[in-house]
Amino acid sequence: MSVKRFQRLLKIREAQENEAAVALAGRLAELNRFERQRAQLVEYQASYLNAPVPNDAHLMKQLSLMHHQLREALQQQDLRVAAAQSQVDQARSAWMERHQASRSLEKLIERRRRFDAVADGRRQQRELDMWATRKAFDSDRDAGFSTSDEG
Repeated sequence: MSVKRFQRLLKIREAQENEAAVALAGRLAELNRFERQRAQLVEYQASYLNAPVPNDAHLMKQLSLMHHQLREALQQQDLRVAAAQSQVDQARSAWMERHQASRSLEKLIERRRRFDAVADGRRQQRELDMWATRKAFDSDRDAGFSTSDEG
């Protein structure tokens, strides 16, 4: 396969790598959003836990209900964070595979270029050697004609 074909394939691989990078960035943004929401829930829970205990039974019941709801919300948010982290890990793995494929193809192209350059250098050397041999043969032949003409 020629270097140009490998380069076209590299462009495709780099486009796939870029798509994977964009997907990874989206997953990271989502994970950050879920982590910020979890931090807010932790703050709300701390403020309710540090609130003074009311004397009214109805207010105590509401406060208890709020504690319970915040615990449930935190559990749900923990699940969201864990799922988002898993998606980030998958997206990172996909990007790394595509990145590695691009780098491998770049190395292959570079090796192919070096191989082609060596082969081209050898071909040019052969052509120069053939030209020099022809020149030497022609000058020997010309020298032979001139000595045979004199006799």
